[in-house]
Amino acid sequence: MRKSSTFFMILLLISLLHSEKITLEQSIELAKQNNKELLSEKNALQTAGWTQKNAFTNFLPKLSFNSTAIRIDNNTYQMANQMIEMPVIFNGQQMMIEIPAAAMSGGIYKTNYMNNIIVQQPVFNGGKTIIGYQLARLAKQQALNTLQNKENDIVFQVAGTYFNILKLSDLKELAEKSLNSSKSHLQLIKKKYEVGIGQRSDILQWQVKVKNDETSLNEITNNIKILKTVWKNLLGLEEDILMPEKIQTQNYNAEIQEYSALNSAEIQNKLNLYLNQVKSQNPNLKTLELSRKMMKKNYLMAKGNFLPSLNLQFTYEIENDDKFDLSGEENWNLAAVLSMPLFSSGANYTNLKKTKYEMLQTDLITASAKENLLSGAEATFYNLITKAQSCENNKSALELAQENHKIINELFEQGMVTNTELIDAEILLFSSEMNLISSIYDFILSKYEMKKWTN
Repeated sequence: MRKSSTFFMILLLISLLHSEKITLEQSIELAKQNNKELLSEKNALQTAGWTQKNAFTNFLPKLSFNSTAIRIDNNTYQMANQMIEMPVIFNGQQMMIEIPAAAMSGGIYKTNYMNNIIVQQPVFNGGKTIIGYQLARLAKQQALNTLQNKENDIVFQVAGTYFNILKLSDLKELAEKSLNSSKSHLQLIKKKYEVGIGQRSDILQWQVKVKNDETSLNEITNNIKILKTVWKNLLGLEEDILMPEKIQTQNYNAEIQEYSALNSAEIQNKLNLYLNQVKSQNPNLKTLELSRKMMKKNYLMAKGNFLPSLNLQFTYEIENDDKFDLSGEENWNLAAVLSMPLFSSGANYTNLKKTKYEMLQTDLITASAKENLLSGAEATFYNLITKAQSCENNKSALELAQENHKIINELFEQGMVTNTELIDAEILLFSSEMNLISSIYDFILSKYEMKKWTN
């Protein structure tokens, strides 16, 4: 899988070399391959996978080879081998013979080598082995959900940065247009003032307008630079990356109109469908449910501390003599070890009670978190509706501002309105255009925020 991901990454970078812009889909794929936070969660999933495999090994027998060398001091060896008299009967008569004391126990070596092979097989340990494996499996599922949730977050962050860069780029063009318009009006007012048909205050007002427009333009330019840094970090690249490709915002007009025109019943139906989708697909909800299951397993494991344990051990002794040559008198034994906990000074009981209340605590935390999560998803849905309605309102506001600007300009040329009214009309027009641009991109981003709550 890693090789295929690397190959895809190479193809993507090659395609970008022949392009001046990068699409949102390409940006998301780059982030999935390179983002450090996402790569960290992928490693966490690998860790959980190997932990599950490790838990499975607890069912399998354990084989070990043991080698022991024991050397005793001279005094002990001499005492063990000193001669003792032992009575024996020979031809009906009792007589005493001398033999080494160690001979009574089969002989003692000054250096003794023992080599054996031991096989241990757990049979029953109060269910801890099975529950431990089940916990490891749930932990792997939890790591997978965490990875999916992090991927959803990264996709939303990439989309948010992508569209915010485009929004600021459009606002920058509009700010430049506003600045050029202000400079043009300033030059016109100066000419009128030079011929005696203008006022000094009119010039000052337009000069203030120019400075304000320059400030707005500088702020937008600096914000774009900041977003570029965030953009590069999100994609996980060291070098500068291509800028986002422009989108046709008018392609969203039909969808905006559809959402803004929904009545209360239609909104509720769409909300119910969306919340059902969140309940079935949201990684955080799945993780919360897994946490509940894991706490129940922990409770069962605590109960297992009161149960007996049974283990088998087979020992095959290769040698037990004074030469390390892996040969000698061989023997084996099979032992079944049954252990029953009788009294643990209350440790098992207190642990059971602690685990029980931890389980109840987890149930309540999970229920509360689920409610908060669904409330957040509902708020996101209503935010989408609000953004769609804002788009429609801003469209109407822009049309009115354009008509007002046209009328004020005509009246200004006839000398029927003041310079201040003309500036107000200019500000109203450009602010309406900015509001519309912002609301459209906010609507698009709200759609991606809704996707973040699901897979």
